[in-house]
This record gives sequence, structure tokens and C-alpha cells, in this order.
Amino acid sequence: MGFAKTLLITITFFVASHVAYKFYKRKPKKRREINDVIMFSNKHSEFKSSKYLKEHMNESVERFLSYLNRSRHSLDICMYVLTNTDVTTVILKQHLRGVAVRVILDADMAFTSGSTVKRLEKHGIHVRWMKSTDIMHNKFCIVDSLAQDDLLPFVMTGSLNWTNQALYRNWENLLITSNRDIVKVYRTEFERIWQEFKPIVRIGK
Repeated sequence: MGFAKTLLITITFFVASHVAYKFYKRKPKKRREINDVIMFSNKHSEFKSSKYLKEHMNESVERFLSYLNRSRHSLDICMYVLTNTDVTTVILKQHLRGVAVRVILDADMAFTSGSTVKRLEKHGIHVRWMKSTDIMHNKFCIVDSLAQDDLLPFVMTGSLNWTNQALYRNWENLLITSNRDIVKVYRTEFERIWQEFKPIVRIGK
């Protein structure tokens, strides 16, 4: 085999390998089934550097944020109260990199002291609520429910409000599951509430 032919084969191999690598890297990896539980307690656990923020946080909060940070397409949040600034920062980062974020809040808690609604509003995230004597007391989040590829949607739900008190002082729990039947129930309920509630933020006004 001549030198020129050997060189041509080598170049062709490297080009094909590079193209295959780029395609594989660009294609989202399918998630494995998720069934996990995170417990939060008022015990003073060790604070470590976070992979997602500059701040230090405990293991439970770090695990929670790692799931929240997995969204590629959509992030649907239905939460009684949202005041924790670290969680809000992760949500905003997802929004700014193209994830479709929708937030449902309790009407009274949306404007309680420390609420981060104004930060969401500033960045154009859609938020809805409904004024009522009843309480919107749900606490769940669906990750990638609108995905059209092989990414596996999952839901996070439990007693946990996204507040400093709940994350660092209360006894709380958070269940994370990709069970299709369970995710479907939460997706249906989110869409029902979303259509029923009114927007807090009027984008573009």
C-alpha cells in the first residue's frame, strides 16, 4: 500500500471519528430510571462547596439542586412559596440557557416577604396564581415534561417548600421519581392549574 493511500485512509478515519464524536456529544443521553428520596433535617450537617453555585451548602440541598439542574427542555414548578435565592438562581440559569420555565405559586405567598417573584419577573419567566380564600398548597416540580426526545421526564415532590427555613432548618422530605404513570398524573394536574390560574407577570408590558 502506497504512502498516499495510507495517508488518505488515516485522514478519512480521523474525520469520520470526529464527526461521530460530535454527533454523539450533541445527542442527549437517555436518563436512567430515577427513584430517589432526599431527607432534610435541622441537624447541622457539614457545608461544602457547591458544583452549581459559589455558595457553600449541605449535601441534601446540593442533591436537590443537582436534580433541578438536569432540565434540558422544560421546568414546570408548582410551589406554595419560593423565597430561597439559591434555588431561584438555578431556575434563572436554566431559563437563560433556553429551558422553558413555568411557575405556579400561591397568590398570597407570591408576594410575601422574601418572595423571589420579582427576580423571575425581571427575566421574563411566566408565573401564574389565582386569588382565592383557598390555598394553592402543592409542592412539586416536573423536569422535562415537554421533552420530545429520549430524555426521561421526572417529578420532584414532597413536603419541601423552596425556602431557607425548609431547606436548612425543618424536617422535610423530597421524592424524585421518573415513574411514567406518576409523572403523567403530575403533568396533567400542572396543565389543569396552569390553564385555570392567571398570570402574575405579563411578558412585554
